[in-house]
Amino acid sequence: MKRRIAAVTAAATAVLVVAGCSSSSKGKDGGKPGEKPVSAADRQAQEYREAAKKDRAQMLEVALAYQKATALHDGEASCRLMTEEGRPGKDSSFESCVKFLMPLDADVRKTVEAASFSVTGDPVDVPSTGDHPAGTGVMVTEESRPDGHTSYHRTALRMVKVKGTWLVDQDEDVYDSEMRHSSPVHSALTRSH
Repeated sequence: MKRRIAAVTAAATAVLVVAGCSSSSKGKDGGKPGEKPVSAADRQAQEYREAAKKDRAQMLEVALAYQKATALHDGEASCRLMTEEGRPGKDSSFESCVKFLMPLDADVRKTVEAASFSVTGDPVDVPSTGDHPAGTGVMVTEESRPDGHTSYHRTALRMVKVKGTWLVDQDEDVYDSEMRHSSPVHSALTRSH
């Protein structure tokens, strides 16, 4: 009888081992057949990297949209992408900000509409300065051809997250002399006026 119980136990154990080691089905870690199982920590790190990449893309998208709207003097679009504290105008209200950006004349507007905008370099951390909170600095370059020759205008933007949304808190022209610094964006956003 003991031998029979031992044989049944051994057979059951063999079935469980074979079923548990089978490479034809997904494991409890959700891997594909033949893949090494991924630890929970590795999965979490990958999810964090993907979320950070998506967040960075959203920030850069806001920076480009803001710079295009500002160059076109589209007050409603640019003011919507700014923090209340960062808005121009006499009282930082949305309405005052929109009035501050007067529409462009037709010739200038045509040149700006033909311009291209791109993010230049990597975002950098910038400390709080004056009335501006700590944030992430981004340089946006506008390339245009107003008189047939190529012209570049670089702007440093201080990006901050407000209630889960990226907004522009500060914009400063990047001077040619600052392009020699290790971080032109940091230099422009922390320069004293």
